[in-house]
Amino acid sequence: ENKIRAIETLREKLKQTLKPESKTDTLSLLFKLPDGSRVARKFAPDSTVKDLYEFALTCDECPNFFSLVSNFPKRELPSDGDCYLKTCLEMEIQNATTLFVEEIESEAELSEVEV
Repeated sequence: ENKIRAIETLREKLKQTLKPESKTDTLSLLFKLPDGSRVARKFAPDSTVKDLYEFALTCDECPNFFSLVSNFPKRELPSDGDCYLKTCLEMEIQNATTLFVEEIESEAELSEVEV
């Protein structure tokens, strides 16, 4: 329950402090949420994986606990550790990539979530 409160607080803070959408030299990314809705956003290539997670969390339909998964190549983007701070360019995230927001439901998966 403390994790849920912390995430809800973070969500509200991020909505107020979200970086503006990149206007030049951009990657257009599509976030597909668990309810089937989609949200498009432009990011600079030097945006970090952390920026992607933070943006996803600001979407109203985003679950509190989730992972981001790309479909090509199929891989889960890290939600912690050194790779979390790598840029889209370093992680080879291409323009027009769809990122699936997948809800984390199991206790084992939740124990790995950093807040």
